[in-house]
Amino acid sequence: MALGEIGRGSETARLRALLDQSRRGRGAVDLTVVRGEPGAGKSALLDAFGEEASAAGFRVAAVRGTGLGERPYAAVHRLIAQLRPGDGQFLADQYCTPDGDPVQGWADVQTGRKTPIALCVDDVARVDNWSLRWLLDLSRTVPPMPLAIVLTATICGAGAWAAATNGTSHAPVSVLLTAAEPIDMPGLRTEDLPEAAAARCGVVLDARTAAVCGDLTGGNPALLHALLAPHSDSAPTEDALRATAASGALTGADRWLAPLGTPALALARAVAVLGGGAEVAVSAELAHLTVEEALAAVDQLVDACVLANRTPLAFRHPLLEAMVLGSIAAGTRTALHLRAAALLRDRQAEATSVAHHLLATGPVGEEWAKRCLRLAARQLEQEGRPHDAARYRRCVLREPLRPQEKLAIRRELAELYAVIDPERAVHLLDAARCESHPPGIVVEYALALAAVLDGCGRSEDAVTVLDDAAARLGRTPGDNSWQLRLRLHKAFICRRAPLWLARAADPLGKLTCQAPRRGVAGRELAALRSVHAVDAGADRGAAARYARQGLPRGEGCGSATLLWHACGALVAAGEVAEAWTHCSRGRQVSGLRAGRLDHITLALVRATVLRARGDLSTADATLTPMTDRLLSFAAAGHPLAVIGVAALAEVRALRGATDSARSLLAESGLDRHQLPWRRDSAYALAARAAVHESDDPGRAVEDLLAAGRLLDEAGVRNPAVLPWRSRAARVLAACGERDEAATLAGAELEDARRWGTPESVGTALHALALGESGEQRISVLAEASTTLARSPDRMQHALVQAVLGAELAGSGRTEAARVELLSALQLAHACGADPLAHRIQRALGPLQARCLEPFAPSGALSATPRLRSAGEVVPAATPEPEGHAAAHAAHPLLDSLTPQERKILHLARDGYSNRDIAGRLFVAVRTVEFHLSGAYRKLGIAGRRQLAEVFSGG
Repeated sequence: MALGEIGRGSETARLRALLDQSRRGRGAVDLTVVRGEPGAGKSALLDAFGEEASAAGFRVAAVRGTGLGERPYAAVHRLIAQLRPGDGQFLADQYCTPDGDPVQGWADVQTGRKTPIALCVDDVARVDNWSLRWLLDLSRTVPPMPLAIVLTATICGAGAWAAATNGTSHAPVSVLLTAAEPIDMPGLRTEDLPEAAAARCGVVLDARTAAVCGDLTGGNPALLHALLAPHSDSAPTEDALRATAASGALTGADRWLAPLGTPALALARAVAVLGGGAEVAVSAELAHLTVEEALAAVDQLVDACVLANRTPLAFRHPLLEAMVLGSIAAGTRTALHLRAAALLRDRQAEATSVAHHLLATGPVGEEWAKRCLRLAARQLEQEGRPHDAARYRRCVLREPLRPQEKLAIRRELAELYAVIDPERAVHLLDAARCESHPPGIVVEYALALAAVLDGCGRSEDAVTVLDDAAARLGRTPGDNSWQLRLRLHKAFICRRAPLWLARAADPLGKLTCQAPRRGVAGRELAALRSVHAVDAGADRGAAARYARQGLPRGEGCGSATLLWHACGALVAAGEVAEAWTHCSRGRQVSGLRAGRLDHITLALVRATVLRARGDLSTADATLTPMTDRLLSFAAAGHPLAVIGVAALAEVRALRGATDSARSLLAESGLDRHQLPWRRDSAYALAARAAVHESDDPGRAVEDLLAAGRLLDEAGVRNPAVLPWRSRAARVLAACGERDEAATLAGAELEDARRWGTPESVGTALHALALGESGEQRISVLAEASTTLARSPDRMQHALVQAVLGAELAGSGRTEAARVELLSALQLAHACGADPLAHRIQRALGPLQARCLEPFAPSGALSATPRLRSAGEVVPAATPEPEGHAAAHAAHPLLDSLTPQERKILHLARDGYSNRDIAGRLFVAVRTVEFHLSGAYRKLGIAGRRQLAEVFSGG
């Protein structure tokens, strides 16, 4: 073996330097100790040093400590026997001579020849003390010839001499090692492992498998050989190496375990069962030791390099832990895991720690075990470890369970598989559905299976499952709400399914003719009524009333999909503040887990309400963490995920991140020319139109008209669902197609007035105004702005104010235009609509130059003169549209109010209470009171009763 052994370049270089130094003869003994853990290759390096020294002209003598009650000076006599001239008989006699002082023998060696000498002592801790004292005295003399002494010692965290002396600092080995120059042998580096594996085991390692070997063995050559021995002359994979380590059937375990006493071995097994980070007290109790006995055993295990020298207790290398576990019989190991689970449970450890041991024991048959496994599964799922969570849930299914308990566990497991392995979820639920008999259990399995199939884009299969369950139950005696729930879920699935399948759903009248019920069935029926009322677009009050009835009542009483339908109906009905209150109560949704579709649906509900408020920035921030899941679900064809991707793409387009929006549509497959002919595709088409509106207006109009045809076929004319006509009208008007734009806008305005929400009416008026010109356009835009001021949609209000300001500037009403544009700019910044804000700033540029000049009222819109700095953004007054010209003429002090004061004042004039105003504007009641008192003070009035006089000019 060459001195330059693999991965030991620095150590061999230091030993070569030692030989050169000794050959030059400094007049002192060169004493060196090679230190390292068991299996580090110390003996091999010492043998290689002896060969190198012999080749360099040294007389070499080597001895290894046996530690088996050696007689005094036994090691020294063996060294001298190798150095003195003589035949084999002489050498043999030296081992048999009575013990005595070897001084004379060493003198003979010194006088024999003047060549340099190298003494190699392996495992110095096992050499007799008399020999160690002699070596220590020898190292302190000045020999007549060059002399090098190289020792090896096992060193762990407790120190090189702890194993032999129990820490006694004045022991000969302690003094000798302190005097020696140390050469430490750490584990092999990862880049050296492939060469070492090929040389010792004929195993081929790449960079990844070498890293696995390094993690398991710490680079220890002996452990590396034990790990790779079963894979000789092959190229093992990462999984194969980890499987070999987990099996524990490794050669060489006796090297670490055989020297251990019974308490130390028991403690090592306890630590291996408990895993990394084991506490001393728990390990002691599991090993049936007292704490004092356990601490003594810890010291022994540290000295033997089995445990790392730290607490909590952990093995020095993971492969050592596998070796210890492999040495425990299967029955004993199971019993230890069960006892460990009980100990950790009593100490109120984390559920995942307790469940880890329950997983290794098999069925326990105890309630606490089932609860712990379920809790651990939920925690792992929230941590983003779905595969581990599935293992724990499968472990719960091995326990004796009641039918309802088994139903709940299987549903949880299926919902988890729906994220990581949908086909497995379908198989699990289908098998459970077929083997079940109680009607309630059959229904729940059918509903869960239909939900998974619907989430995979298999709506037709989901409907088939529900029909099959309904036929199987027939006229089951008892509560017929089971049949109603199956038909309601079928109706909801058909709403999201391709339009041809929607005809398979029972008509709403047939469903609602049944007496409404309490509980989940009643809420689902109310939610279905609310979405049908929204689609019809004729009875906004009924839609809001049914939506409130369909909302979850209390914790765990509903699903995210139910919340989506109810809150969506409230938003369409203009009750955005109420919808925000309900969608913020995530605890009402049962089974909510991070990463699941329910969690994504709840985020989509929040984003929808935020978008209705015009809060683009927060809506973007709400959906962005869900992007990966949304894309994967949307690519699989899940309708709600398609709506989520469309919403996120539209929001980013409005914020100016057009490239990001295009990327979202491309990754989810929503940029295809042909999309499935179902309701959610209308939202995808509208998002595509928002992305292409600036660079390809023709394609944008085509997508919007396609969305309109789809919604018309689905029976939806309510612009609160999707104002596709007004959006198309705005694009057409910008392209000069005013007649077609006016036709679309007029049709939408008629439907919007029938529905009656300010945002729908104001949006339609905005589109209608773009088909007009001159004063008529300004008049309609002013009406749209006034209407949208009463709505929560700040984004649409900002857009209308920006267009109105530009029109006023074009007609020469500079100050009125500047005030409108400044108000629009403030709203655009608050919404996060950067492109709109930049457009407004460009329009404001020519008007800002006159901001310091005194001016007189112009036209129907007037303002109170006020000196302002050129950089001031907050307007001094927000003008009313032309319809309020008389109020301005009678009360010019109205122009001294801020935009927020004027908006609140108009709502107060219309009869809204302070709480209602706060809900509509999403501010605190105290904020409303503050602005009202400021407005009253500026107008010189005492309260609400005088508002009529202010606005009427009295």
